[in-house]
Amino acid sequence: MKLKSLKYVTPGWSLDGLNLSETSLIVGRNAVGKSKTIEALNSLVSVILQTKEIAEHDNFFYKIIFSDNDTELTYSFACFQGNITLEQLIDHNENILIERNENSTIFFNDEINPPSNKLTINVRRDTKLYPQIEKIVNWAENSYGILFNQINMFPNGTNLFSTMSKGESIIPMFEKLNDDLKLKVQEELNALDYSIDEIKIVKIGDEKSDIRVLQINEKDVSTFLWEGLLSQGMQRTLYILVLLFYIVSQKKKTQTIVIDDFCEGLDYDRSIKLGKYLYKFCLENNIQLITTSNDSFLMDVVDLKYWNILQRKGDKVTAINIYNSPELFEDFEFTGLNNFDLFSSDFIARHKK
Repeated sequence: MKLKSLKYVTPGWSLDGLNLSETSLIVGRNAVGKSKTIEALNSLVSVILQTKEIAEHDNFFYKIIFSDNDTELTYSFACFQGNITLEQLIDHNENILIERNENSTIFFNDEINPPSNKLTINVRRDTKLYPQIEKIVNWAENSYGILFNQINMFPNGTNLFSTMSKGESIIPMFEKLNDDLKLKVQEELNALDYSIDEIKIVKIGDEKSDIRVLQINEKDVSTFLWEGLLSQGMQRTLYILVLLFYIVSQKKKTQTIVIDDFCEGLDYDRSIKLGKYLYKFCLENNIQLITTSNDSFLMDVVDLKYWNILQRKGDKVTAINIYNSPELFEDFEFTGLNNFDLFSSDFIARHKK
């Protein structure tokens, strides 16, 4: 299951027109709503998994289209003052599987009475009878969210989106990698111009100590580094690489990886190399990748067909992409400009006129 589109409305802020593909880069000026878009995805997972109770003051509306090979599911729901006032699930044949309003709920042709503060998919699950619901829940259960600019190597120190994270810190993830994958992490770090001879887990303290650290040995350097002493850029790069190989090694059914402020703090060369590597890795491993960034280096290496450019007018945020504005992207290709120029110049404003 992949996310195909997202619409979200809450008091004081709304998002429309966000269309997502196998990999997606969300760009926009400061304060336009990139991080809020990621937070909306995190809240969506929270509601589906019930990791956060719907509060009495909650007001929001979601419309999401999921794609699964050649099929689609359109799922909409609204909450007003803590009560679900609308819920609808439609399959690719336009069959209405769930139809709910304030007065009644029809669930697969049966009338039911779910709690007013619960989604129907929270309370009626059966893997065989209602596989459509399981697909939505499985998507939520297998999505990761990372704040790239707040990654650090201390235990539980990386600031992950609470409901989109699985709580793994780098040492237990690295420990579960086989020797080949540990070596692969080292090789990819070297490809990113970090000169590493060895990465291993070591115990520190006396014999009774259970404190473990990740020891990194650099080429031609006699002393070693612990993970917490690495530069911020290297910490972030190492964490992403370990996470990717950990996901693959555990054969996790990861649906989506969401990274806010991707490549922030990296230099030109490493931003380009890590960006290319991550997008290629996710495409090859059937993992949907959604990133936000203002990094000009990254923008220039991510194909424009994966872009969503956010624009804000008051409390309304809209996304411009190849799906809803194909002529704009086609015309820009003939300019010969770099990708970043589409974001930084007045080309969009002039094209609209």
